[in-house]
Amino acid sequence: MRPRARRPSALVLAAGASTRFRGAKQLARLRGEPLVAWAVDAIPPSRVGEVVVVVGHESAAVAKALGRRRVRLVENPDYRRGMASSIAKGVAALESGSPGVLLLLADQPFVSRGLVGRVLEAFEEGGGERLVAADYGGFVAPPAAFPRAYFGDLSGLRGDRGARSILDANASSLVRVRVRRRRAALDVDTKADLDEARRLLDA
Repeated sequence: MRPRARRPSALVLAAGASTRFRGAKQLARLRGEPLVAWAVDAIPPSRVGEVVVVVGHESAAVAKALGRRRVRLVENPDYRRGMASSIAKGVAALESGSPGVLLLLADQPFVSRGLVGRVLEAFEEGGGERLVAADYGGFVAPPAAFPRAYFGDLSGLRGDRGARSILDANASSLVRVRVRRRRAALDVDTKADLDEARRLLDA
């Protein structure tokens, strides 16, 4: 296993205004825990060098919701400009020696620690030099691991385009980690999505 300083960083995006949700979805609760906490708790702490959470909308409430979890918060005052601004702000704040970044979203409560661990394992097996992403059967998306060589591409994204455009542009060389449970693809974008997540948890 790599020395801690040479393990990839983890970056959780939790800054958006969630206009479709009509509220701060990162604070919406499932089984008593906010969605942002579900994302952080899915990260195996021994496999990453640091956990950075980008905050913006309702930043103080998000920080409070994370409690004593060992994370470093990075404020994005430009969060209204879209997801790309949060990715750029987060990448700029990573430890200088970070060999790569694991990207997670705060609205995917069914992304498990097992899935994240498999993405990190594939990243390590590739020497930290290959793109790795979850394959949801027809499309790829976070959790995804990006080597340091892609930090410039991540920082150069604009608007509300997420890192998926980089994954799609490198489809031929991308390492895909097949998602075993279809519900992992659920994004909580609306109140109806949150209700569906609760239904799945109770099923």
